[in-house]
Amino acid sequence: MSISRRSFLKGSALLSVMPMSLTLSGCTFKTNPFSHGVASGDPLHDAVIIWTRVTIPEEITQVVDINSLVLSVRWQISTSSSFATIESEGKVETSIARDFTVKVDVTGLNADNIYHYRFIIEELDEPVVSPVGRTKTLPQYDVSEVKLAMTSCSHFSYGYFNVYARIAEMDDLDAVLHLGDYLYEYGNEDVYRNPLLWKRLVEPKHEMVSLNDYRLRHATYKTDEDLQTLHQTHPMICIWDDHEFTNDTWRGGAQNHNDNEGDWQTRANAAIQAYYEWMPIREPQSGNREKAYRKFEFGQLLHLNMLDTRYVGRDEQVDVKDDARLDLMRTLLGFEQEQWLEDNLLDAKNNGVKWNLIGQQVQIMQIQMFGKPINADAWDGYPAARDRLLNFVEQRDIKNVVFLTGDVHSSWAADIAKNPYDWREYNRFTHDGALAVEIVTPSVTSPSIPVPGLQQIVGDVGNILKPENPHIRYVDLKNRGFVTLNIKQDKLTSQWHHVPIVGFKNNQSFVDRTLYVNSGEAKLHKL
Repeated sequence: MSISRRSFLKGSALLSVMPMSLTLSGCTFKTNPFSHGVASGDPLHDAVIIWTRVTIPEEITQVVDINSLVLSVRWQISTSSSFATIESEGKVETSIARDFTVKVDVTGLNADNIYHYRFIIEELDEPVVSPVGRTKTLPQYDVSEVKLAMTSCSHFSYGYFNVYARIAEMDDLDAVLHLGDYLYEYGNEDVYRNPLLWKRLVEPKHEMVSLNDYRLRHATYKTDEDLQTLHQTHPMICIWDDHEFTNDTWRGGAQNHNDNEGDWQTRANAAIQAYYEWMPIREPQSGNREKAYRKFEFGQLLHLNMLDTRYVGRDEQVDVKDDARLDLMRTLLGFEQEQWLEDNLLDAKNNGVKWNLIGQQVQIMQIQMFGKPINADAWDGYPAARDRLLNFVEQRDIKNVVFLTGDVHSSWAADIAKNPYDWREYNRFTHDGALAVEIVTPSVTSPSIPVPGLQQIVGDVGNILKPENPHIRYVDLKNRGFVTLNIKQDKLTSQWHHVPIVGFKNNQSFVDRTLYVNSGEAKLHKL
């Protein structure tokens, strides 16, 4: 029997509001210890990560040394939302060493299956049960269709997470891709926030720098009801960008890090530790948490490579006018990750995989105004690295490459050619000659331009860009939202869903543009 999303959420809500008058060592739970919800992520065809966090009530911390407290949590996973049968279960211990987060890599599951999961604290007079989460494993072998949603850039103090609410309402998604800037480092007094949302504040109040700061900020974000609902409903495949660390991060530092904030590597390590504690992401097999890039296989239909274009291998950003931008040894991914991606693309070709999706943070499309690049933080700041990748795609005849991008708080789509400004390589009229396409999602809340009165001007700038950049097929610089991808053997279709209001909770959304790319081509078509 199939269960609708609404029925599932209604049933799980009963568990989440059950009475919390429970005791531990003579104390009473007066608050919900699962106040940060549940989440799942990094699905494989036979495994998935499930996550929660136990909030230790103040009345417990008054009588128990929290630094020595070790809590045992039972987890259960079932094909039934009522847990009539248990497919798998176990116990995991958590403590302050991992901020009382609980993360389990559940293995031995069946491919392309919907599962329900929950957590139970049994060390009480009566067990405490978490909300019930819903997740899904990836399909395997012959796959006819996959549907994904993608978004990025969710600034807590710049708006409500209406985008997450709209994605959570979709019943037929295989997974949700979060392409970075899941959270922001800024404090409540920073100018980069919406002053009208004076109640929507973060902890800590200052810019996050220490491990405790990063943990508190993750905790703040996961109190949001719409984000909790999204995590509770769909598995997430996530990757960090700069604001999970601090603005304009690179492997040796960041624009928004200075000496009075301590050692850079200590700060970066704190950000990484908190990210792995609080996000439903699988730990790297190498044990090196800096290597967050990884691959997901949706049968023979598509492979998804999630890149780290921000931290692990990035050379420092330079000005667009700096000749160092043209250095042939300059890298955005790091040479190890470059090789990893090339190996994966070649492996997919040799094994007959139809589509090669590349999830990443910054735009690979060239963008010029008056003949000059305008954003050296993106691949335009690393042209040699882009040339190496596109040369490989061309020389090895890798077909159906689609870049999936976040970061810029706006909607874009482009055909990707080595030199789209040379008529011998790219035809601006027929759009032939490209090697790949790029689809860029707007943000959850972060603004493209923070001054409402300039929105029309910004829209006009988007139109001005297109004549000089013939490969850019779509631009919207005003709206927040997300993109859905419907991937079939013969076609990949992308839809930009815009959520125009984030200043208060609402259910407004509309589809602004639908573009598709045919298998075997490397150009976008308007539906």
